Amino acid sequence: MEKRKVILDVDTGSDDAIALVVAMANPAFEVLGITTVNGNRAVPITTENSLRISELMGGKVPVFQGCALPWTSCMLGLRKNYPQYKAPEEALYKNIHGTYIDQCPPATIKAQPQNAVSWLVDTLMAAEDGEITLIPLGPLTNIAHAVRIEPRIIPKIGEIVYMGGGFRVGNKSALAEFNVWLDPEAAQAVIDANIPFTFVTLDATHAAYLNMEDVARIRAIGTKPAEVVASLCEQRIKGYSTWQKVAEEPAAPIHDPLCVAYLVDPTVITELVDAPCEVDCGRGSAYGVTMFDIKNGRMEAKEPNCKVALAADRQKYVDILCQLLEYTK
Repeated sequence: MEKRKVILDVDTGSDDAIALVVAMANPAFEVLGITTVNGNRAVPITTENSLRISELMGGKVPVFQGCALPWTSCMLGLRKNYPQYKAPEEALYKNIHGTYIDQCPPATIKAQPQNAVSWLVDTLMAAEDGEITLIPLGPLTNIAHAVRIEPRIIPKIGEIVYMGGGFRVGNKSALAEFNVWLDPEAAQAVIDANIPFTFVTLDATHAAYLNMEDVARIRAIGTKPAEVVASLCEQRIKGYSTWQKVAEEPAAPIHDPLCVAYLVDPTVITELVDAPCEVDCGRGSAYGVTMFDIKNGRMEAKEPNCKVALAADRQKYVDILCQLLEYTK
């Protein structure tokens, strides 16, 4: 069977780390590389965390460090002009993500010398049309730079499956999701490139939470990667108990791996709709909101430009994670 060629673009905290583990464990994927971006942590930390996970999984997947700042200067303005803005070093992110992935030792492998954006351009330019799937799990800064620097890469991308956005659920504001909120201009630029694009939103990931019974099931697989995943899930469950509670307690959404699970078995997403989407890039209270026109025809002159995942099968999600982790035996 021909493997699906994928690139993961990550701001590696706890859920990105789990997504990297299960993607690299999946025998149906050929993970061409990992590109890192500022997001859950500053990019040197997200790069180190990605290197730790790559090394955990054998150290054969190269890691390329990417952008340290958002695509435009907007967020720099927010830092200067809005005292209430706090960088992702704040306590709640430490509770959920930690700083470094302490479940793994410091990496002995190094990031590649080439920067992530240049590597994305070179790798995609060498590919056949539609050959590579992108799985971005943080702000879309690297990919926005790449498609603007070299538009000829656009047809090379078969699809983008993105953990980002929210319809009824937000986590940075009432409706803004963190990954999009941190660089909304980049998100809009990538959407405007007209690449087949699926948003795996907070609405879906909050439906696909894990509880402590699921953690025990993962830990029982008995491999080092499974133990790391179980520990990271446990860390998130403890963090979410003090922040954004889900339908069942103690439990937590494990956002990013749902993108991997969707590519393994699309039926894990139980509600997937076509919709036009625009990202609010203004400086007001809707900053970073993904405006999906799903039912009311408010953007009726616009054709759908994305698919939006709004719900997920929780049990099937856990089953897929366990199935992929079984491959680490």
